[in-house]
Amino acid sequence: MLLSRRTAELNVGTMRLNIRLAVAVLIIAATTGPTPSAQSPRTKQVMRAKLDHSQKILEAVVTSNWPLLDRESREMALVARDPAWQSLVMPEFIRQGEAFLRATADLGDAAKMRDLERASLGLISLTTSCVNCHRDLARARIATERR
Repeated sequence: MLLSRRTAELNVGTMRLNIRLAVAVLIIAATTGPTPSAQSPRTKQVMRAKLDHSQKILEAVVTSNWPLLDRESREMALVARDPAWQSLVMPEFIRQGEAFLRATADLGDAAKMRDLERASLGLISLTTSCVNCHRDLARARIATERR
């Protein structure tokens, strides 16, 4: 009984840490993206939609709102598959796009299974894929500007 209670307390602590990390990464992703002058109006619109969906996904994970998590994960994947978005993605960022789509699929699976641990890990994966892409895009832009 004591061991089971201790395990449950550790799981809750781990979950809280995962959620705090996800929030921190979302904030970083939202604030370290391309400068406004580097984005076309269409890019800005798509990125805003992705940010809005990611915030709703965070809400769904934190509140264990499985229908919301399922819906927003599917919507996020649709944004990434939109032909307008695909035309914005450069070939060198295909790997990040694949990681992004895997994370949205993992989130959808977690929603169907009502698995909070898996959902929090999916959220971290999704956010990490965003941050990595923004970082690489910034590096590519800096390299281009130095030429």
